[in-house]
Amino acid sequence: MAKCTIDCSTCTSSHASIQEMYGRAQELGIKTTFDRYQDQLPQCSFGMEGVCCQLCSHGPCRITPKAPRAICGATADTIAARNLLRLACHGLSAYSHQLEEAINTLKATAEGKTPYKIMEEGKLKDIAGALGIDTSRDINAIAADLANAVAYELRKETREPLKLVELLAPKTRLSAWDKLGIIPGGPLSELRDAMTKTMSNINTDPVDLLLTTMRLSIAAGYMGLIATITLQDIILGNPQIGVTQADLGVLDTETVNIVAHGHVPYVAVAVLKAIAEDEELNYLAKEAGAKGIKLYGSMDTGQELLQRLNTAGKGFAGQLGNWLTQELMVTTGAVDLVMMDLNCSIPGLKLAADKFHTKLVSVSHVLRMDGVDTNMDYVPEKVKEQARELVMMAIEAYKKRGTVNAVKVPKYKSDVIAGVGVESLLGVLGGSLDPLLDVIKSGQIKGIVAVVGCTNNRNGHDSASLQLIKELLKKDIMVITAGCVASGAQIEGLQTLEASDYAGEKLKAICKALNVPPVLNFGSCIDIGRIGIAVTAISEALGVDPSQLPVAASAPEYLEQKAVVDGVFAIAFGLLTHLGPVPPVAGAPNVTSILTGAVEDLVGGKANVEQDMVKAAEQIEEHIMSKRASLGI
Repeated sequence: MAKCTIDCSTCTSSHASIQEMYGRAQELGIKTTFDRYQDQLPQCSFGMEGVCCQLCSHGPCRITPKAPRAICGATADTIAARNLLRLACHGLSAYSHQLEEAINTLKATAEGKTPYKIMEEGKLKDIAGALGIDTSRDINAIAADLANAVAYELRKETREPLKLVELLAPKTRLSAWDKLGIIPGGPLSELRDAMTKTMSNINTDPVDLLLTTMRLSIAAGYMGLIATITLQDIILGNPQIGVTQADLGVLDTETVNIVAHGHVPYVAVAVLKAIAEDEELNYLAKEAGAKGIKLYGSMDTGQELLQRLNTAGKGFAGQLGNWLTQELMVTTGAVDLVMMDLNCSIPGLKLAADKFHTKLVSVSHVLRMDGVDTNMDYVPEKVKEQARELVMMAIEAYKKRGTVNAVKVPKYKSDVIAGVGVESLLGVLGGSLDPLLDVIKSGQIKGIVAVVGCTNNRNGHDSASLQLIKELLKKDIMVITAGCVASGAQIEGLQTLEASDYAGEKLKAICKALNVPPVLNFGSCIDIGRIGIAVTAISEALGVDPSQLPVAASAPEYLEQKAVVDGVFAIAFGLLTHLGPVPPVAGAPNVTSILTGAVEDLVGGKANVEQDMVKAAEQIEEHIMSKRASLGI
């Protein structure tokens, strides 16, 4: 047998399936994210440290020992804080867009114009009642009024505090935030003011800019995260624990294969309904030579489907991976159509699709990709017909499969236990948090860490997150995942009962007693809001502020703007928040000092930027043990 001559050294993925497909991509002349990352090295140190500015025509300016101030006189701290706030604005904007879609979908569903229905009447009445809506009426009337009420909250002025913050935040948090003047108003008004502040020479106070970033993060936490997941649960159902599979090996070479890729689940759910209910579509697929039609998850849209295996329905076949997997899932040659929604559909996906028969379709009006001319923007009232058309496109693409390059699917796949939320977790615990609190108090579980967010090349595809998770498990610390990190953990089999073998003896015993994995999947990026709800419930049960709990958060491979606003929210919520890579503020000494130290005295949380994952786990454990000592447990 000839020796392989393919150089896979630039592929820093932790996963065998990705390494195999990367080798194939090189054979076919497909450049991937891994290659382009190497092409960009060395990267600009000014950008990495956050000390460059291009807001006006005098610039761009960069801070150096020779030029310690920009042309206008701005310092490194002003520039870095202003840049960080702009990143947070992007994050809140994307979350606001997703919330708007949830509002429109709920309203159209209440009017009977979508294929969805009200799945969680109890949750609907609870949140509607809290907002002052009469819940004694028809359920659809309540849903319509809730949609209008949340829409009003989204648009209200900055001087009007958000009701969801006042209703849902721990009282101790409200007190801390009120003292700092960072209880936000409507997200769209907050965005308007924040973007105005980040213009040239309007707000140059680094402290005020950081406080504004924190204010935006709270708006994102309670509107972009918690409000969105609440509306989605009402429409699609609460998470329910179930078992499925993950990794590229789940692709079936004998079926029409559709991938739901992005962050918003509505079109994917409609496609699953079409697969399950439309006999003609299944007949056409078989007439084309396929044995059936399957839909796969990619990134956060897939995590949303994993969370709701009970409502996902016939046709859902598993999760392929996170955003760094997208080019290589196409490189299998077994993907017929990719539905792209919201963010993280990269231009490189088109370059990979050009080597195969794969059809790319945008299903979001904010997403357009260079070279892709098929767009079917999600409209709640039309999604049933849109779903059918998408399946028809996939069947037509299937007929061309293998005509450009052959199909090659790696064999790797892992089981996944998914569907964890507050409600399903309570179900496992017998309806009360007491069993969890008891094992935390006794020290059988030292604490809980949310390892969430993205993945990136700088930290190695899932390398940092997997190493951190395994180090924490050894220390008898339970881990919760959400977002792209969750896909990495799933592919490596960390969300199975057998994964308790990675845990310390005490945690292992608890996992076996409760019949749960040591790494709990809470879902997608916006499901970080579920983690906030869970931490609030634990803090209220113990009668303490979240900052006093033996918990922490980590985004060890954060990537983009939503992750920035999530990380700042965790700090504002009172949590030690570990971040990798180092955020782009390292060139601003005062900003760095505030975020990694002084801010703890104000809100109880702070950033940790240790990039050695073994040391990071040790520091997180020290933090957890100090909180246990303060609580006397």
